[in-house]
Amino acid sequence: MRTIFFACGGTGGHVFPAVAVAEAIRNLDNSLKIIFAGRAAPSMEERLLSSQYDYRHIKAVPLARNNIKQNLLLPFSLPSSVFGAAKLLKKEKPEFIVATGGYVALPVMLAAVLKRVPFYAIEPNAVMGVANKICAKFAKKVYSASKTLGNPVRKMPENLPPPEIFADSKKFRILITGGSQGALGINKKIEQISEQIFSEGNLSVVWQAGAKHANALIEKYNTKNVCITAFLDNIYAYMQHADLIISRSGASTLAEILAFGKASILLPYPHATANHQEYNARAVEKEGAAFVELDSEANSLWEKITSLMNDRKKLEDMCKKAGELGELNRRAADDIARDICLT
Repeated sequence: MRTIFFACGGTGGHVFPAVAVAEAIRNLDNSLKIIFAGRAAPSMEERLLSSQYDYRHIKAVPLARNNIKQNLLLPFSLPSSVFGAAKLLKKEKPEFIVATGGYVALPVMLAAVLKRVPFYAIEPNAVMGVANKICAKFAKKVYSASKTLGNPVRKMPENLPPPEIFADSKKFRILITGGSQGALGINKKIEQISEQIFSEGNLSVVWQAGAKHANALIEKYNTKNVCITAFLDNIYAYMQHADLIISRSGASTLAEILAFGKASILLPYPHATANHQEYNARAVEKEGAAFVELDSEANSLWEKITSLMNDRKKLEDMCKKAGELGELNRRAADDIARDICLT
């Protein structure tokens, strides 16, 4: 049986593009054996992948950007990780490897070089990460998210019923999300305009504030038109029926916003590696599908919200641009799968 190896992990921005391409490859040829490699529990990649795919453990050590002492150990820990990955490749004998960058994929790509196993690298972000920079010259091919290729995204669910708070389509519906952990920068900016939001009867707002922040915010604010929550189990239903999404701009989140064809206000995480979230956001802003506001900038969220709430033509244009970019993302996984498997 032909075996394909996927290496990914660390963040959803590395895992979900890999899953999208794996699903596309399965659709092309379901006789292929697909194996994912990532860290052991409690890693997010094992939680997301082990129930759907054959899953193998590898050791991976991140670059600690605020811990010089820990980084001094990298020259000693990385060879051990590469050696472990090489043993795994020898055992599984993959025909080729697909890696989506990040420190989890790095030892597998380096092991592939040593074992002379062909590998393809996928870069989901607008700025190439360190792992892919190191290994790109050895890859059989590198697929970078761009205006022509797009960022691989899983097939999004369709025709989901609207959540109760979004049931009234005459209201302007906003989803604010900082992920399951919340985003303190977004939360602070929303609090600064809380008076305007909570007093606007034409708004329906869902504010995913994160587990660390939600309870305090719920106690502080009591309003009918804003639902504050720590988690959203059915977030795709909220994304599908929102008129506007306010979010960070990690590769995976951004790809899903575009796949749903939604206008967005993007607040890049300021401490992302190489500031890649701002580059991601600026690329979408340049195409007319989003507004960008930095955590460090003066708060103009309310002006941006009302400019779209009061100008449906402008909102529709932004959604159209987002949908065009989203179509590239929806096709990207199939395009990459065909290029890998059929050429």
